[in-house]
Amino acid sequence: MQKNTTKVILSIVVVLVLVLGIWFVVGRPPAEEPVAEEPAPEKNIVFWHHESPEHRVAAFQKVIDLFTNENPNVTITQEVVGWGESWVKTIAAIEAGNPPDFQFGIPDLVMTKYRADAIIPVTDLVEEIDRKYDYFDKVKNMYYHDGEFWGVPIMTMVYGLVYRPSLLERYLGTTDPPETWDEMLEYARKITEAGGGQVFGIGLAGGRNLFTCQQAYMFLTSAGGRFFDEKGNVIFNSPETIKFLEVYKELFEYSPPGTEAWMWGEMEMNLAAGVFAMAPYFPSIQLRMHELDSDDIGITHMPLVTPGAPRGGLQYPNNIAIFRKADERGNTDTVKDFIRFIMQPEINVNLTAGMEPGGFLPVTTAAAEADVYWNNEIINRFLNVNKTAIELLEHSTLFGFEYDRWVNLGTGDITGANVLSGTLQMVLTNQMTSEEAAAWGASELEEMSIPISE
Repeated sequence: MQKNTTKVILSIVVVLVLVLGIWFVVGRPPAEEPVAEEPAPEKNIVFWHHESPEHRVAAFQKVIDLFTNENPNVTITQEVVGWGESWVKTIAAIEAGNPPDFQFGIPDLVMTKYRADAIIPVTDLVEEIDRKYDYFDKVKNMYYHDGEFWGVPIMTMVYGLVYRPSLLERYLGTTDPPETWDEMLEYARKITEAGGGQVFGIGLAGGRNLFTCQQAYMFLTSAGGRFFDEKGNVIFNSPETIKFLEVYKELFEYSPPGTEAWMWGEMEMNLAAGVFAMAPYFPSIQLRMHELDSDDIGITHMPLVTPGAPRGGLQYPNNIAIFRKADERGNTDTVKDFIRFIMQPEINVNLTAGMEPGGFLPVTTAAAEADVYWNNEIINRFLNVNKTAIELLEHSTLFGFEYDRWVNLGTGDITGANVLSGTLQMVLTNQMTSEEAAAWGASELEEMSIPISE
């Protein structure tokens, strides 16, 4: 009986072994082969910017190369559109349905694209960058409308009163810049009279163009003038506007002959050459001075219209706006990754100090305090100039964008039409008195005005 039991148990064991063996051999799922990762899809991105000098194009390319080295599946192509053609070509590209994926620009140009329903809101990205790097509020808020941000600030440009200390000392016996409009007039007159037709007191433009608008706004805002009130109503025809027109015309008499046709290049070249002693301008002049191995340059706040008056100044925050077409092409996420990349202080420096020292400034606290910015050779050489330039941002805004939000959707068209410089030109060419020109300019603004209801 025991032997039979043992045989039965052995038989059962054998059967179990056979069954389990068959299961392991046949029934067990085969080992999974490692799955190769899908290669990242190829992305072809095109963007526009408006900085045509070769060294600026090279700076953009450096940033592109740094990004694509880390993202080999991405091709990014930069295309240069001159500022003089920026509005016309942007609108034409939108109407043709073929804009780039994104575009560098300024607030007024963003507004024009917004009105064409051509760009997407970028609030999530702006807030993400703000949390990480701390945007300057004046810069960030120039892109805020209807609860959204429509451009990602990348860098900014600021105007001050740029001057040549050696010329002030030679003709006035001081290296101190003027502090008020009356002093500025006195400085300009004395230097021009003593300069004998070779050196002039101030450099001012007079054509109907964006450059003249920039210089003109330095006077308008310092006088307390505005295009609009906080509700977007036109308030241009004011005593402040008339005052700026009168003083600009008087100062224009002490500017070199032919400056009515000058643009940025001519102004910068002649300032570096010592043809005039001071001008409302960008601190980008330091690059030329460095090439001349000269430290003879200073910058200060725009002189006050009267002692104790509030300060005013101009800045142009440069942004990236993302076109809706990028969404259609499936490129938006890649564009946002590129923006995150270039906002790192160690990368962003290539688009500020690396592209045009003093010409382009940081827009975040992190970038403005980064050693990599201040250790740049030219930034460090003109240390006081660049420290002052950062300080100027606190008091500087842009015509039509003074209220931390958009107040009039006509601002982009007004800038494109150069209404401010057109008004000034009426006075400089003696076609109108300052009072008549202020009224004329206000009428031009009204035609394009689109107040935003709160």
